[in-house]
Amino acid sequence: MSRQFASVVSWLAVVVVVATAASFASAGDQPADEDGFVSLFNGKDLDGWDGDPRLWSVVDGAIRGQTTEENPAHGNTFCVWRGGKLKDFVLKIKFRIQNGNSGVQYRSREFDKWRIGGYQAEVENNPGKVGFLYDEAGRGWMVNVGDFMSVERADGNVQKNVVGKVADVAALKEAGYYKMQDWNEYTITARGNHLVHYLNGYPMIEMIDNDPEGRAMEGLLALQIHAGPPMVVEFKDIRLKQLQTRYGEAVRLFDGQSLDGWAFSSDAEKEAWSVKDGALATTGRPVGYIRAESDYTNFVLRMQVRHLKPGNGGVLLRAVGEDKVWPRSLEAQGATGSIGDIFSIDQFPITAPPERTNGRHTRKAHDSNEKPLGQWNEYEIVLDGGELTLVVNGLVQNTATGCWETAGKIGFQAEGVPMEYRNIVLIPIVKQE
Repeated sequence: MSRQFASVVSWLAVVVVVATAASFASAGDQPADEDGFVSLFNGKDLDGWDGDPRLWSVVDGAIRGQTTEENPAHGNTFCVWRGGKLKDFVLKIKFRIQNGNSGVQYRSREFDKWRIGGYQAEVENNPGKVGFLYDEAGRGWMVNVGDFMSVERADGNVQKNVVGKVADVAALKEAGYYKMQDWNEYTITARGNHLVHYLNGYPMIEMIDNDPEGRAMEGLLALQIHAGPPMVVEFKDIRLKQLQTRYGEAVRLFDGQSLDGWAFSSDAEKEAWSVKDGALATTGRPVGYIRAESDYTNFVLRMQVRHLKPGNGGVLLRAVGEDKVWPRSLEAQGATGSIGDIFSIDQFPITAPPERTNGRHTRKAHDSNEKPLGQWNEYEIVLDGGELTLVVNGLVQNTATGCWETAGKIGFQAEGVPMEYRNIVLIPIVKQE
């Protein structure tokens, strides 16, 4: 809920840019922020883990699952972490596999001792397949590598619809995203009904699970040995960050097919925007913006963005007042070389680190980590109460506090050059009363 207007009226005349108690605010629940991660494996023994002792052990600082012809697995079996359940979280885990098939189970349920079902991040030596999402003992295959999937249920039937692309599989293979028979690292993030997998920093899958009967909102963490030929799989550096924020149902703000639900800053601006290969595309002229018709206050806003030519752009947040260039708002900068900067527009109240702030502009904390021109960048924007966090390609680039907590529009700027946005997802943050 937004604060009452009377509680913020004194802020409306000026932009407040002062030092905070910490010069760089905590990144909150961002995947790239190491603060808050807890190790789940001590590197010495299976304390806290529970699996068939014939098959699971600790060897050279890693949890090893191993079967042989003489000592096979009788069906798929799992080593279960008994330290609690996962709800909303970021999980980082390294693995390597010599042969066979395995997986990382999360938000899973236990049918019988060491028998698990639920979401699984695939583990196998098969580039193009390792990284995909499976529902063990449930709905089966869910999301292939490179796909953005929306899952629904209608008339009792599960409908799995590819609604976008998060990566090109051929390009992933060419980039060597997976290290055969070597250590690889998953980063798995779950917020409400929204799931993402990254492997060695590359986006693998994204899913919005709108199937209340089949999805899981919390459950167990486990490691898999798959039934079949002899195999060896190992896991180490298992770190978990439980997210305390309460999330609502994730929604796609842009459907990838039309401009339904969007409005323009002027009639002339209609010429600047279109849908191109599933992306929200702008020619850059005339200068202005396209915005979502609804108001939003607290949220995680995720997207992929790319420049086709060097130039300017950005994302407007909590924009209020009449449509004009530019409305009172916060801007998450999108200019080439400056993605992750913050601008306060029309004296929008904000408290930012003074050492990186000049007037209404707050520079990002690190050098640019943008990808080459024409490639997609991952941009994640979190507005939670008065706190703003900008994450670029997995790195927390900027934070601010004291942001005016008001309902407002989300908009994308046209500022002279062609740009594209895709996979625009909003995960509401539900504030406790």
